[in-house]
Amino acid sequence: MKTKTRVLIFIAVFIILSGILAYASTIELSPADAQSLNQNVKSIPDTVLGIYENNVQIALLEFVPVAGPGMGVYSSYDTGLALAGIAQSNSASGLSGLEIFFVLLLTPIFWIEFACYSLAVEESIAVIISFKNRDFRTREWKWLIGSVLFVVATLFVSAGLEVDLINFIPR
Repeated sequence: MKTKTRVLIFIAVFIILSGILAYASTIELSPADAQSLNQNVKSIPDTVLGIYENNVQIALLEFVPVAGPGMGVYSSYDTGLALAGIAQSNSASGLSGLEIFFVLLLTPIFWIEFACYSLAVEESIAVIISFKNRDFRTREWKWLIGSVLFVVATLFVSAGLEVDLINFIPR
């Protein structure tokens, strides 16, 4: 597959996943669902390893051909619901889920993680196309390995930044 095609798919995936996240952050939840989602977020250990494991599991599933794009849509929607749950169960903050999404846009964490997730989904699509074009064994496997290694390493850096941000915010 040509590099230009890869870039266009990557950009489209990034925009779609971000849009799904933004949309899901606006969904009105029942108080019980909001509290449950808030507790689920709090159950992820706020350590580099805890955040890293969570994010890498998501990304590796997004690399799976055929299932990867679906996992990307699901994880973006679920993350948006988590933002809505956080906002609605902490109404004293005065922020809506969409406002929390916009705050995330100001952090490098969002851009790094969603670039990784978008790359994983793009690569899952590229693998399907490479099987159709019968060039997986000659070219695509190198892209796949390089992409997986890049995403795994980059998400570790992102987890470190996320822990720093969590520790920076007063509780």
